[in-house]
Formats: sequence, C-alpha cells, structure tokens
Amino acid sequence: MAQEMTVKSRAEAAEQPPPPAWLQIAAWVLTLGGLAISVYLTISHYDEGALVCSASKTVDCHAVTTSEYSTLAGIPMPLFGLAFFVAFGALMTPWALRSTWSPLRWGRVASTAVGVLFVVYLVTVELALLHKICLWCTGVHAITVLLFLLVLADEFRRVGQVD
Repeated sequence: MAQEMTVKSRAEAAEQPPPPAWLQIAAWVLTLGGLAISVYLTISHYDEGALVCSASKTVDCHAVTTSEYSTLAGIPMPLFGLAFFVAFGALMTPWALRSTWSPLRWGRVASTAVGVLFVVYLVTVELALLHKICLWCTGVHAITVLLFLLVLADEFRRVGQVD
C-alpha cells in the first residue's frame, strides 16, 4: 500500500502543470528585452560611439558605462547581464518548465535573486557614488526585478505541491 502511494504521488508530481501561459510569455518577453539591452550595452562597452543616450546633469549613460565601476574583476558589467539572460532563458525553456527536477526551479529562484542583488549594488553605485543614472542600465534593472517577481509568483503558485 505504501509503495502504491509513493508511485501515485510521483505520478502526480510528474503531471505538475507548467506555469500559466501569461507568466511564461511575460518571462520570455522580459528575458528577450533584457538580452537585447545587454547585447547593446556590451557592444557600446567596446565601441563608445555606439552608445545613444541623453547626457544631462543626472542622466548620463556614458559617465556610468565608462566609470571605474563598469567592470567587475576585469569583466564588463554588460557581459554579466548577457550571461544572466542567456542562462535564465535556458531555465525558461518548455523542457525546463515541464521538468520535475527541482534544481531547475531553484535555479530560476537563485539566478533572479542574485540578479536583484546585482541590481541593488549597481543602483547604489549609480545614485550614491556616481550621482548619475544610465537609462539603458535602468531598463535591465527593471527587467531583472520583474523577472524575480514572476519567479516568486510561480513559486507561490506551487505552494503545497510536491517538490
């Protein structure tokens, strides 16, 4: 009897529905938007002439993207964004969403949480140290926070379901 319950619970877990379509579509649109901005910022990191942004007292993308904080351990910040959005896109594939392997779910949570930590760091640098804001960077920051909220919404939807 105990084995039947175990087999039955495994079968129910395997049939766990994927996130709702609206959540998947929103996550993909945001991921592709973040990827596009990250590609653009990566290109503009290596070719400063490619950066198109207003330059005023507060909004100055050039000042932010060429500051000493525009790299971390010698790696340009836009490359971190690029890696994040490519990896998150892989975690949002239909196969990964249908999988019952919990590390994929927790990978989505962990990656977006780390992304939000990067956002907090970068916004702090922009506002407190540089006193400048990059609108392109703000776009990536907003997308990252929205992806985190979508992932959390999906996790709250799954509360009470078998891991």
